[in-house]
Order: sequence, then C-alpha cells, then structure tokens
Amino acid sequence: MLLRSVSGLLGTALLMLAAMGSAHATAREVVPIHQARMANGDLRYSVTVQIGTRAVEAELDTGSVGLRVMPGVLRSDDAMPTNTPSQEHYGSGVHLQGHIAQADVGFGQGRQRVPIQWVDTVSCDPQRPKCIASWVPQGAFLIGGGDPRKGEGYKAILGIGMHRSTAINPLLAMGGRWLVLLPRPGERAPGQLIINPTPEETQGFRAVDLQRVAAKPGDRLPYWKDHALQGCLSRTDTGEKTCADSILDTGAAGFRITAANGHPAWPEGVQAHYSLLMADGTQLGQHFRVSRKSPDYVRFSSDKGSPFTGINAGLLTYFDNAVLYDQHAGLIGLRARAH
Repeated sequence: MLLRSVSGLLGTALLMLAAMGSAHATAREVVPIHQARMANGDLRYSVTVQIGTRAVEAELDTGSVGLRVMPGVLRSDDAMPTNTPSQEHYGSGVHLQGHIAQADVGFGQGRQRVPIQWVDTVSCDPQRPKCIASWVPQGAFLIGGGDPRKGEGYKAILGIGMHRSTAINPLLAMGGRWLVLLPRPGERAPGQLIINPTPEETQGFRAVDLQRVAAKPGDRLPYWKDHALQGCLSRTDTGEKTCADSILDTGAAGFRITAANGHPAWPEGVQAHYSLLMADGTQLGQHFRVSRKSPDYVRFSSDKGSPFTGINAGLLTYFDNAVLYDQHAGLIGLRARAH
C-alpha cells in the first residue's frame, strides 16, 4: 500500500481565484480523463479531443504545451496547413518536427480554431539516439506510451502547460482556466478535466506563485514559467535533500531529478517527502514510500540534452490534490482531495 499524507496549513490559507470568464470563453465543459497502465508499469492519462472531423485520443500532458498530432492521423479537411515550422523536444529524447496547421479543436460542445502542430517526422535527439522513437517505423510510432512496439501510446499529445508555444494550449482559446482531477491508480472511474470551472469549484485553493515569461509583441495572454515551482525532495532515513525548480507533470510517471551529476535511483521502500513552496510562504508536502512502480520511484539523470533541469515531480501531487490553472492570473492552485 502506498503511504501518503498531505501537510501544511490547508485550513488557514484559502484562495479565491479571479472572476471567471472572458470575451472569448466557452461554456463550462467536463472532459473525462482516461487512465492506462503501460506494460512497464507506468501510468498515462488521456482525453478525447475533436480535431476537425476526427475524434482523437490524446495524451494529457501538463508538462508541455500544444496539441501535436502524429503523422498519418489528419486529412486535409481536418486542418489547414501553414508554412510556419514547428518542433518540440521531450524529456524522453523524442523530437517532433512539422508545421503549424489551423484546426477546429473541441471538447464536448466547445469548439475553437487554434494553431496545432501537424507532425511530419519523429526522431530522436542526437544525444539520445536510442530513444523510443527509434524502436518502430515512423508510421507505427505513438506518443506518450511505454513501448511503441507493443502498440502503446497515443496518436496525439495535448500539452496544457502555461508557457508560450507556436502550437498553443487550446484551453487558452476556451477561457484560460482549467481544473485537473486525475483518477488515482486503480480507479476505474475516469477523472475530470474541467474547462472554465465555476466560482464554487475554484474556492479553497492554495496558490503557487509563478514567474512571468517575458512578453513578446502579439501576445494576447501572459505566459508563465510553470517549470520553475520551488520544490524539495528528501529522504527521511539519510536526510539527503534536493531543492530545485520543479514541474508538476501528468506526462511523467515518477520523480526524475535532472542535474549536472546524477547518481543511482533511491532504493525500494525508502520513506521520502516532496514539498512545494506556496505563495503565502508556507509549504505543502506529501510523504510517500519509494517503489519501482509509477508514480513513486525516484530516479536521477545527468542527461545534458534534457529540456528541463530540476525536479520533475510527475503525478503524485495530482493524486492528493485538485490542481487548478489560471493563465490570466498566473496561478497554479492546489486543494486537498478527499480520500
């Protein structure tokens, strides 16, 4: 059994987020979040997104930005290609190259025309030539899975992070606020991605401050460094502690610390603690027992080709908390979930 607890002053620091809505907001939508366990034990999450005339199952990834669709999925009447190039690198070493296309994208009844990436080629970063994209022919590659040779993965990835990208987070065009309630391991019922949550649904959250990304001409919304949360991961037996920029990432199965000097993974059964610095100066933390299975493993990497250096906190925070994103206010909010 996994051992977890939530610490911090949950009862004394409540956050009422900014008033809902914008001129271009769509109605509230509740999108089911599906859970799958890969052959290697990792957990992955996905939602069904309408792209033009096609319903596509897309990995739900809070650690990246943009809707990106694998080769051979879309037809010319599903999206309008442009000449704007687009590329994306992932921590797995997978490199997507393609171009921007304009597409009608929707969840439930909501529809907006947004720029997406129509992927032309899938490859590996030169520093990681044996990444999973090299395991199968391009036409057979699926993003976000454990082993594409076993047909694991998805035909698209939906990155709903808060950073800037030419292929935007589609939720920005639908109101700019969303709430993530992941299904916990083993739960059969789907989770919920709530687009434009109600004022009642946004009460009681504790805020994590975000740094703003420098504005550029043409920006219609502010962008935020959601990969620069102040987090600490520690072992209770030895006192070993690492504090660094952190990211909450539904696309990552466990904790991964990327630094200049890596060392072996923490052993099975070790008691550990992960905490985040909140906007009010307090800490919100979780105790857990390290295991070899997602989401409770802790691995280290000195991969110089990684697009992120720090603590990728993966999934654990989502299991104990509802996580609310507000692009307008520049906030990520956490609220403890009932067990």
